[in-house]
Amino acid sequence: MTTYIMRRLLLVPVTLLILSFGTAMIMRLTPGDVVDYQLQNSYTPERADELREHLGLNKGPFEAYWDWISNAFQGNFGRSFVSYTPISEEIERRFPVTIQLVVLTVLVQAVIAIPLGAIAAVRQNGLGDHSVRIISVIVLAVPSFVIAVFVLKFPAIWWGWFPPLGYVAFQDDPLRNMQVYSIPVVVNALALMATLIRLTRTEMLEVLRQDYVRTALAKGLRQPTVIQRHALKNALIPVITVLGLSFGGALGGVVIVESIFSLPGLGLYALDAVRQEDYLVVQTFVVFSGFMFVMVNLAVDIVYAWLNPRIQYA
Repeated sequence: MTTYIMRRLLLVPVTLLILSFGTAMIMRLTPGDVVDYQLQNSYTPERADELREHLGLNKGPFEAYWDWISNAFQGNFGRSFVSYTPISEEIERRFPVTIQLVVLTVLVQAVIAIPLGAIAAVRQNGLGDHSVRIISVIVLAVPSFVIAVFVLKFPAIWWGWFPPLGYVAFQDDPLRNMQVYSIPVVVNALALMATLIRLTRTEMLEVLRQDYVRTALAKGLRQPTVIQRHALKNALIPVITVLGLSFGGALGGVVIVESIFSLPGLGLYALDAVRQEDYLVVQTFVVFSGFMFVMVNLAVDIVYAWLNPRIQYA
C-alpha cells in the first residue's frame, strides 16, 4: 500500500502539468483576451498594444506558460489581469467558502442517499422502495440550476419567503452560516444523491442474495445486524467510488451554485475570470481543483482497503 501511495503521489505533478498546459493553450488560442474586456468602449489599437505590453500578453503562448509554471512551482501564481490582486491571496480568502460547500454537499449525499438506498433494497417492491425510486428519477430529470432558480423565485412569489443570502463565516455566526449554506448544499447535492440512492439499492440487492448473507440469517443473526455488519459494508465499495467522484462533481457544481446564491468562493471567482478572459486565474483554478480531485481519489482507494482487506494494490 505504501508503494502504491508513493507512486500515485509522484503522478500528481504530471497530472497537474497536463491540466495547466491544456487550459493555458485553450485560453490563449480562443479569440479575444482580457484587453478587449478592460477597454471595451475606449478600445483603440494603440491603447490595446500598450495594455498587452503592460500585462505581458504580447508573449507567445508557450513562453507565457513557461513563465507562469516556473513561478507556480515557487508558490507564485501571478496576479489577476483585471483586479491586479495576487491570485494566491484570492484563493486563500475564497477557499474556505468553497470547501465548506463541497464537504457539506458530499456529507449530505452520503448521509441521505446511502440509508435511503439500503432501505429501498431491504424493502424491495414495497411502498418505500417505489417512492424512493420515483423521487430519484424526478430529481435526475431536473437540472440542479433549474431547482436553484425555482427555490429562489417561487417561494418568494407564493409565500413571500426568501432563502437566506449573504455569506457569513462560520466562526463569526455559526447558525447564520449554516442557514446560508442549507439551500445551496441541498441543490448541489440533489443530482448525484439520486444516482447514489439507485446505486446503493442495486448493490445492496446483489449482496443480500449472496450465500454468506443467507447463512448468517439462517444461523439466527438478527436482520439489522446482518445488514449493518455484512451486507452494507460490502455493498459500499462501489458506492464509495461514486461518492469520491461526487467530490469532483460538487467542485464543478460550485461554479453555478455560488453564482446563483452569491457565495464568494472559488467557483464565482473562476466564473468571473472566464467571462473576463483572465486566463491566469482560470489556469490556477483548474490546477487547484485537479489537485484536490486527485487527492480525494487517493483517499477513496485507501478507504477501499479498509472496507475490504482482501483488496491489494500492486
